[in-house]
Amino acid sequence: MAFPLAFVPSQSWKTGIRRFGAYRTRTRVHAGCDLYAPDGTPMHAVADGEIIIFRLFYKNAWAVTVDHGDFIVRYGECKPQLPAGLRVGSVVYKRQVIGWVTKMTGIVNTMIHFEMYDKTASGELSNGSAPYNRRKDLVDPTPFLDRWSLELPPSP
Repeated sequence: MAFPLAFVPSQSWKTGIRRFGAYRTRTRVHAGCDLYAPDGTPMHAVADGEIIIFRLFYKNAWAVTVDHGDFIVRYGECKPQLPAGLRVGSVVYKRQVIGWVTKMTGIVNTMIHFEMYDKTASGELSNGSAPYNRRKDLVDPTPFLDRWSLELPPSP
């Protein structure tokens, strides 16, 4: 597996509002980890897989969702276009660029919103199921990101 950026962000995905499980409202918690990166930063597939969804996600940013075999990742807060030659149904490879970080409407920081699912459930990933408003097979991506980040340099 590989980290979804070419560097380790200077701000940890394990603390504050960036962490999995951080409260967004009194009843809803954060369903992923936010990896802060500059606008336009390439997002990389963490493993080989297939693009299964590409659509508007949050605050005028898009998300590309990849089935990586044993798990699914939603890479959120990306630009509304895929790299040339990619579309839903395309096979992607570990470390391949699958999109670019973008600025969301009304949000100061730019980031990848990184969600993981273990494929023990089916249906829409976002489904209103409290407290995450996500499908029941949502998993905390923190230990995976921690392990994958060990191979990379810190942010420039």
